[in-house]
Amino acid sequence: METTVYLVMVIFLGSLVNSSFGFGFALTSMPLLSLVFDLNTLGPLIPLLFLTSGIYIVLQGRKEIQVKSLIPLALSATLIVPIGVYLNKYGPEIIIKIVLGICIIAFSIYNLKAPTLPKLKNNKTAPIFGALSGLFAGACNISGPPAVIYATLRQWEPSIFRVTLQAYFLYVNCIIIASHIYVGSYTNPLIGSYYLLALPSMLLAIPIGKKINSSISNPKDFNRYVYLLMLVSGFLLIVKAINLAL
Repeated sequence: METTVYLVMVIFLGSLVNSSFGFGFALTSMPLLSLVFDLNTLGPLIPLLFLTSGIYIVLQGRKEIQVKSLIPLALSATLIVPIGVYLNKYGPEIIIKIVLGICIIAFSIYNLKAPTLPKLKNNKTAPIFGALSGLFAGACNISGPPAVIYATLRQWEPSIFRVTLQAYFLYVNCIIIASHIYVGSYTNPLIGSYYLLALPSMLLAIPIGKKINSSISNPKDFNRYVYLLMLVSGFLLIVKAINLAL
C-alpha cells in the first residue's frame, strides 16, 4: 500500500512539472522512483505514462513545433535508443543508477547556476546531443538533459522550446516503447497494474500544471525548487547504488 501511494505521488509530481514547463517528467520521477522500484519495471512503465501526457501537450501546441530543429535530434536518437534499452534490460543496475545520478546532479547544478553559454547557430552538433539523449532515454528513460541543454544553447523562444522538445520526447518515447516490446519487457504483469494506478494522478496534474504555467509571474523561482529536488534525488540515487554494491 505504501509503495502504491509513493508511486502515485511521484507520478503526480513528474506530470505536474512536465505540464508546467514542457519537460521534466522522467527527470523528476525516475530518480525518486528508482529508490523504490527496479529499472526493469520503471524502464517500460515510465514511457507508457509519458505517452499519455506528451500527446496532450503536443496536440495543444502542434503549430509551434520547429520540424527542422527536431529532425537532427530525432534521427541520431533513433539509432542509439535500442542500445540504451538493451542496457536497461541486461546491463548492471548499479552502474546505470550511478551514471544516472551523476547526470541528474550535473543537470541540476547547470540549471541552478544558469551560466552564460555561447549560442549554437546551426544544427551541426545536434546528432551528438541526440545520441546522448537517446542512450539515456533507452537505459534510464531520461532523454531530457542533453536535449534541453541543446535547446538552451540554440536559444529557442520559450514557446518553441516547450513544444518542440515535447514533440521530440514524444517521438523518442515511442521508439523506447517499441524497443521494450521487442525485447519482451512488457511481460511483467506489474507494469500494467502500476500504469492503471498512476494514470489518474497524472491526468489530474496536467490541467493543474497548465494553470501554474499561466499564473506564476516568475517561473524561475518554481524551477529552482524543482532542480533542488532533482539534485537531492541524484545524490540519493548514487547513495542507494553504492549501498547495493556493498
